[in-house]
Amino acid sequence: MTKSNKNSRLFLILNCLALGIIAMNLTAPVHEAMHLLTQMLAGAKPEVLAFGCAGTVDGTATADLDSVFWKVMFSGSAALMNIVIGTILLIVLKKAKLGPLSRPLVLMTTMMHYSMGFGYFIRDFFLYDPNPDPDVQQGDWAKVYENFGGNPALRIIMLIIGCLGILFVFYIAYRQAFHFISDNNDKKERNRVASAIYLFPYLLNAVVFTLVELNGPVAKANIESFLIISPLINFFGMIGIFWGYMFVAHMVKPRKQNVYYFSPCAEKKPVLWIAALAIVAFDAFVLCPGIWF
Repeated sequence: MTKSNKNSRLFLILNCLALGIIAMNLTAPVHEAMHLLTQMLAGAKPEVLAFGCAGTVDGTATADLDSVFWKVMFSGSAALMNIVIGTILLIVLKKAKLGPLSRPLVLMTTMMHYSMGFGYFIRDFFLYDPNPDPDVQQGDWAKVYENFGGNPALRIIMLIIGCLGILFVFYIAYRQAFHFISDNNDKKERNRVASAIYLFPYLLNAVVFTLVELNGPVAKANIESFLIISPLINFFGMIGIFWGYMFVAHMVKPRKQNVYYFSPCAEKKPVLWIAALAIVAFDAFVLCPGIWF
């Protein structure tokens, strides 16, 4: 490999890592902001907005929380919003003319929103505790299930929807990767592209955002709860991205049809890298500790 090729591969990886950080910040904080906005619409008084959590003051809601609408939306709206945003971004991915930087960003953000939205249905099926101690459920949709008395049919239906949704993430990851691969039969190229847009951003985000959230309200309030929730979200919640890499690079036969658009940007983009580092710093020192009202 020539020095030029090595530099191009390095820049490709650095660009995709930066895009992955941006995509995560277009997903997790948006999820939490939706929680806060929904609960404020129910009349609750805002308390905190952080990277990994949002909350309002208990007992301040003025809406009828016993209605079916608020039983679902008060705690469950953010996951539903993730799915809506993922769907909109998927349409953009398919219909819009996107460039070598914007297409990987939209792809990553699409998969992250879908992974977070559908992932809550799966995780909280297992996380739901019929006898919580103390009397507080852990997990957005575990709280929804509690509002309906732990209804088994509801939990099973949402588990099925969640599993189908995650399988759809696998499908998106596999299909969309080949828009960046000029020779479908070139295993080295498949591995190079899939590593850049899937594997490395997945690993970096999982490690970095688990560590920075150690300074967040959930970790400070209950480290045991944090050690369950954060790794589940950051490692297993985004596992579809990892399997996207595995399918494209190693496990599934490549597509017969060539659907190549262009490679992800492999040019030197220091402004992008600096922006990503600034975002991580903002997350670590401002958003993860929380904005308190």
